[in-house]
Amino acid sequence: MQTEWGTIVKSINWTLVFNLINFAILLLLLRWLLFNPAMKYLDARRNLIAQQMASAAKSEEDARALVQTKTDELETTRARVADIVKDAHARSTEMIHAAKGEARKEADRIVADARARMEQERDDMIGDLRRAYADLAILGAERVLDREIKIDDHQKLLDQLAAEIDENALRVNP
Repeated sequence: MQTEWGTIVKSINWTLVFNLINFAILLLLLRWLLFNPAMKYLDARRNLIAQQMASAAKSEEDARALVQTKTDELETTRARVADIVKDAHARSTEMIHAAKGEARKEADRIVADARARMEQERDDMIGDLRRAYADLAILGAERVLDREIKIDDHQKLLDQLAAEIDENALRVNP
């Protein structure tokens, strides 16, 4: 049995050696065909994800900066709009006051013109009344004297009568 045992050990050793060699070849083939490409793929994927994360972080930072810039521009624009509205309100108030002043001046001018026309018309009416009064007086005097007065005499009488007529008696109280 001893010889059998020795042949068995020799045969086991060779089987073991062949199995170990086959296993080593299998490991080398698996490493060469599967492990290295898988590791390269995982490294490439890891690098791609790292790049995407860095790009996302950069994009997020850019977005924050852009939001801050737009917020600052918005605040500046709001302040500028408020100034424009304030200036427009001040200008409109100033224009309203100027228009009111012009309207008052125009109204005062119209009233002054109307008063001047009224004074002129009053003076014209007083003159017409004096002439009519003088004509009546002369007509009455003609009838009394029963004669006609010459034009020169008539004018002298009119002037004398106009001078004697009390101006206050002819005034119409407004």
